[in-house]
Amino acid sequence: MGAPVKKSTRNSRRPRRGRSASPVRSYAEYTKRLAAGAKSVVIDADPENWLDLGHVPSEVEVKIIGQTCAGIAGGSIAAAGRCFVQASNHARVTAYEHAHIEAFDDSTVDARGKSHIVGTDNARIRAEDSAIVFAHSHCHVQAHGQALIAATDTTTVRIDGEAHVRVSGGVRIIGPGRPANVETHPISRLARHLNF
Repeated sequence: MGAPVKKSTRNSRRPRRGRSASPVRSYAEYTKRLAAGAKSVVIDADPENWLDLGHVPSEVEVKIIGQTCAGIAGGSIAAAGRCFVQASNHARVTAYEHAHIEAFDDSTVDARGKSHIVGTDNARIRAEDSAIVFAHSHCHVQAHGQALIAATDTTTVRIDGEAHVRVSGGVRIIGPGRPANVETHPISRLARHLNF
């Protein structure tokens, strides 16, 4: 028999290579982390500083938290807290908690928690939990859970489950959801239902 094998004393709390140890607070810190090869970046910036992140690289996980205000033009991010994000150019955002997202240009948003989403220009939005969505200009919305949807123009809304939908003329309602959850209102009254 040999001597007992000594256990490794490697510190398990130490960040893995490519992981960011603490949230970044500015665009300069964000680009520095990307240049260093970070594979995961958490951004918690002062809401007074707008961060234009451009196209987020596909190999990097970016999460925006706190009250950060940012824009992305492609790629994907997660947004949580009470942050504000503008997404364009086929960007993808997963929104949690009370995040506020404005989606344009064929962007996709997965809205959860009590997030607020404004979709336009062919945005695709999947809302569940208690998410609140205002959709117009050819958006496509899937409504699940207790989501509250207000839609206008030529938006299409698919209702799955108990979601509540308020629409103006021209909106197409599809899916197995109950028609009792759909109310028709003139466009001038829709925004008041959302409490934005």
